[in-house]
Amino acid sequence: MLKSNLENHYQELFKQLNNQPIEEEVIELLKEKNFYNKDNWLKGLILCELALDSNSVNEEIKKLYLSLYDDNSNQHFSTNLSDIDYRFWFEKVEEVNDKFLKQQFLRAYHKRGYIINTARRPYRSNEKAKEYILQGIKLGDPACMATHGYNLYFAMRGEKEDKEQGLHLLHKSKELGYTKADNLLLNVTFYTEQDNAKILSDIEEFNNSREVESERAYHLLGEFYLYKEENLEKAKEILEEGIKNNCAISKYLLGINIINERIKGYQTSEGIEFLEKAYEDGVIYAANWLARYYNYSPDENKSIQKSIHWHEKANLYYFDDSTFQLALIYLYEDSVKDFEKGNFYLDLAIKEGNASAMSEKAYQLLNQEVPNIEEARNLLDKSIELGDSFAPYILGQMYENGVLEPDYYEAFKWYQLAAERNSIYGIELVGHYYRVGVTKTEEADPAKAIEYFNKAIEMGSNYAKMELAICYEEGTGVEKDIQKAYELYNSAAENGYSYACNKIGYYEEEGLLGEKNYMKAFQAYQKSAESGNLEGIYNLGRAYKYGIGVPENPEFALDNFKKAAEHNYGDACIELALSYEGEYGGLEFDAEKIMDYMLKAAEQGYSFAQYKMGYYYYYGLVEKNFEKALEWLNKSYERGYPYAALLLGDYYLYNDAGLENPQDDKAFEYYKNAEEKGLVSEGLGVCYEYGVGTEENLKEAFKYYTLGAEAGFTSAKYRLGISYKFGIGTDENQVEAFTWLSKAAEEGNLYAEFYTAMMLLDGEGTNQDLEQGIIRLTKTAESEYAEAQFELGNCYLMGKGVAEDETKAMMWYQKASDNGHEKASKIVGKRKRRWKLF
Repeated sequence: MLKSNLENHYQELFKQLNNQPIEEEVIELLKEKNFYNKDNWLKGLILCELALDSNSVNEEIKKLYLSLYDDNSNQHFSTNLSDIDYRFWFEKVEEVNDKFLKQQFLRAYHKRGYIINTARRPYRSNEKAKEYILQGIKLGDPACMATHGYNLYFAMRGEKEDKEQGLHLLHKSKELGYTKADNLLLNVTFYTEQDNAKILSDIEEFNNSREVESERAYHLLGEFYLYKEENLEKAKEILEEGIKNNCAISKYLLGINIINERIKGYQTSEGIEFLEKAYEDGVIYAANWLARYYNYSPDENKSIQKSIHWHEKANLYYFDDSTFQLALIYLYEDSVKDFEKGNFYLDLAIKEGNASAMSEKAYQLLNQEVPNIEEARNLLDKSIELGDSFAPYILGQMYENGVLEPDYYEAFKWYQLAAERNSIYGIELVGHYYRVGVTKTEEADPAKAIEYFNKAIEMGSNYAKMELAICYEEGTGVEKDIQKAYELYNSAAENGYSYACNKIGYYEEEGLLGEKNYMKAFQAYQKSAESGNLEGIYNLGRAYKYGIGVPENPEFALDNFKKAAEHNYGDACIELALSYEGEYGGLEFDAEKIMDYMLKAAEQGYSFAQYKMGYYYYYGLVEKNFEKALEWLNKSYERGYPYAALLLGDYYLYNDAGLENPQDDKAFEYYKNAEEKGLVSEGLGVCYEYGVGTEENLKEAFKYYTLGAEAGFTSAKYRLGISYKFGIGTDENQVEAFTWLSKAAEEGNLYAEFYTAMMLLDGEGTNQDLEQGIIRLTKTAESEYAEAQFELGNCYLMGKGVAEDETKAMMWYQKASDNGHEKASKIVGKRKRRWKLF
């Protein structure tokens, strides 16, 4: 086993002092009273041991022993010791302390508790320390009374809060003459008194009563001017005076306020130096502050390795926030990622009662492949009980997202608790709930929403800027102001908030503030995509596909759609499905991929994708299945998609499934639903024309055929043409009839093609054009439309538009007869067949 360097030095110095009279050395050390000098401190400990071993302990030796612990000088000596040197030091200190206890020196109980309470891992034990303190109290030591009273008052060192008993012990300690009880009582006043004048008066009275400057409460006075009065110049003056008198906490306070740039006149490096010295003097949270600075520093001082170094120093002394921060660094910092180390520190922080670590562990348990909801909930409950602000936010998410039984009121309750504890996430979501209402808009409170958003924005929330921007867009709680909304989005976008970049893109693409600026839209989408935002990646693909601020580039468009679709981003999945359907960018039509991508979006609740899935099953893209078609169409319909309503109307009106007992009356309600959403096809017109699901009304039929035709529906154009041709719900108008029938024919409507052919042959509603009429009639006849085949037979029989040819005439009559045309059957002498009109 390696021998400690400190042990070697101790033994050498012990030999030197063992051969000399110790009285003069003791007097000299007490006179100099500089135990921040490490040689003096070590010599003092040796002199105490020599006196104890020679049974020559007197009041001077006792005074020397207590001086070794004044102003944390023992911490100053031991903080930077190596592990092996620290072990020797700690065991030697305990050994000397035990000898004082055997001498029945009561104050040694207090020092023993203090030694154990401030020790490193694994030597610290709050339970053992408490045993010594309580034994000291039992024997009447006032220092033990003061320490235990202070711990009770502030619920420290694992004690339950008992302010009454705490104050009792502190005052009793003071009555028994323990001078440092005054200092502890001053701390009680400082951290509990609301009257600043009273606090300042008590500090000044305390300081004036101290004969030795180094015993004055410079740190409290400095803290008073820093945070209660915010007089930074005065605080600087006081803290500098405290540092001259070796006040460790003054070094810490000045250091952090230099680094965070509240106190001017110093270089950052000087602030770092003050914090390093404060740590050496036993202010362990100075190490935590340095670690956080190096981790989050915005300048060249950022260093993960230095952050780890200082967090490890603080962790060594049980500073649980540093233990937790080490866990976060190793779990999430790419440059040093080590899950084993990260989870080691996380579990250690949980074991030592760190509430934030409990919340983080719960978050992990909820996001693993198989969530452990029960253990996560137990950790969150403990964390909430300990006062953590993130835990109630996570619990709110669990109720909101259905991890627990979905309950928005319960989610809102937990978000409110998170907000009360100043969690930015809780504040953001309480604002959101007040904006939209917990479960319905009637529960919204726009004024409160604005209040929470502004509070979150002050804390640096870009999400709250987005929410407040929405308020300005909609005029919710504020006067509608699109310019103000844009400014908020832009502010969030400039801070790298990728969601806001998308909003900026939409504003510029749509020209919501004036002229459209496609280049700015493209740049905003590109910035969002570069940050990995899926909506941004999708929008970048869209920009390349539709040439938004950049030349169309199918390759880049598809690449971005695929990137987003890999993460199941719904809009990108839809785009890919449509790209395969339309063979965009050189893709080959692939029914399986179309179905696969569209299904991913449909399962996420995209109403268009659900409609398309229904459409694919309806018309048999891969398989014709009306049951599955209805399932998807109904899902889309329930989400309010009007095209799903139209197709459901068609299903019932035309009985495409061939049901024995069709329910065509249902069609009307679906068509009306689509109309309410601004979408009209020919369906409502058919219902009114034939009295399906409603009373027959030809004028209403004509109205809806007109609306459907103007909306671009081919079948409605055909129906409108027929209405004009035969005077259905309007006066006959052959010119209008030909116009609308021609439009329907151009779009592939077989029946419209037939009627335009006949009108061209007869010169009805248009100039007679026999050649064009025959071309169209032949095209329709070749499509196996029996009526067109019959009329083409007539043309060949009579030589209308073609050379008279009885053989060809009989051929077309035969085809018409085969397709069920009664007149054609009589001509060719065949039996009558049933003919079903479309």
